[in-house]
Amino acid sequence: MRKLFITMMSVFAIAANAQKPVNITFTAHDTSVNEVEIQFAQTDTIINMEAVGDTAVATKTTKGNVSINVKEPTYGVITYRWKKSTVYLEPGKDFEMEWDLTPAALTVNVTSKKSQINPYLSCGELKGPVMGDFGKNPEEILDILDEYQTNCYKIVDSKKLDKTFVGKEKLRIRYWIYGFLAQYAQQKACGDEIYDVLKDLSSCEDAWLVQMPEYTNFQYSAITALALRGVDVENTPEFQAKAVTMVCEYAANNISNKDLKEYIIGTNAVALVANNGYEGADRVKEIFEANITDAEIKHAFEVAWANGDVLRAGRPSPDFSFPDINGNTVSLADLRGKYVYIDCWATWCVPCKGEIPHLKKLEETFHGMNIAFVSISCDRDKAKWESMVKEQQLTGIQLWGDEDNAFLRKYRVSSIPRFIFIGPDGRIINPDMTRPSDPKTIEAIGMVAMPMEE
Repeated sequence: MRKLFITMMSVFAIAANAQKPVNITFTAHDTSVNEVEIQFAQTDTIINMEAVGDTAVATKTTKGNVSINVKEPTYGVITYRWKKSTVYLEPGKDFEMEWDLTPAALTVNVTSKKSQINPYLSCGELKGPVMGDFGKNPEEILDILDEYQTNCYKIVDSKKLDKTFVGKEKLRIRYWIYGFLAQYAQQKACGDEIYDVLKDLSSCEDAWLVQMPEYTNFQYSAITALALRGVDVENTPEFQAKAVTMVCEYAANNISNKDLKEYIIGTNAVALVANNGYEGADRVKEIFEANITDAEIKHAFEVAWANGDVLRAGRPSPDFSFPDINGNTVSLADLRGKYVYIDCWATWCVPCKGEIPHLKKLEETFHGMNIAFVSISCDRDKAKWESMVKEQQLTGIQLWGDEDNAFLRKYRVSSIPRFIFIGPDGRIINPDMTRPSDPKTIEAIGMVAMPMEE
């Protein structure tokens, strides 16, 4: 079963009881060289693509291949960049995948001389729910989803594919389409009829179903919807801990399939602790320890829990070391002896730019005090960052942290703007500080800031 919170960048491991290989050849026409990721029931792997031909041209051709041993037919997902393609791995039945990024839209074409199943899966004929369907009334949504399902079933039946596969495929389609309903129920006030459908579909726990991402995705959303029925959602860390606790308790008490139970509890528990730390997660930890035996899931949780204390007030702050607008490197250690108010932002972030006038006001108010105002940009395009800093004459210490940096990851910055307050001793005061526009910010800084000694 795919563990969504674990990324495995290793050489492909062959199952001990494998019988026949499936040889898959990949070709991509793209502006850069990217990897292909394979996810299927036994394990995951990353396939490195090698450039062929002239790599100096704008569009590069890259190739890769893998031989996968499978015991019996199984669904999988192959991803190139953001394009996910459902595939069906059959022992001895090779296929080829080709991505073309030269048009405006990414396309994928699958061919095979030994089976028509994968060409069917990539044909794009199946049509399911769209974003606009979230605007439909609860009274009509079940009929709409039933119509989607009926139309998809007709397409499958018209292909004259293997009967065993067709039976599996119709179940995959059902969970794909009704996965929308599980998300819909989390946003709308729904009646018993919709929750009865979710309960009925989630009660099917045949072991082989976990090979289908559509099934596990449905279960994840459905269990969440059922566990939180009637609960007012709040966007706070406290509520997130409460919600995950409710979901984990529901899964522990209502799911009998061991793999599925571990998937639901493990994914929720690891995500909670990794994103929010272990504050308020004691009950989740109890449920996790009582139900999880999978070694990989346990390891992921142990790592998250070990790091959960990093961002608590009073703990030493993770360090940073980034170039400023003049190319000089500035680190947190350089600012020792001062309070440090950090703004994590980007030039493309509208709310971030909305805070800039308020940040400038803070800097003016506390000019000459023992506090440093540091703005760390997570822009990928360094030139755009430099241009905005200079054109808008941004003050304070302006640093370029790039889009992916260890400091942001350690502070679990999942959205911006994000503000952090650190003391003169380098210890955390508030890992999620109030914004410059919040009156509480100037009050909090005013309580501690002092004039610099001459």
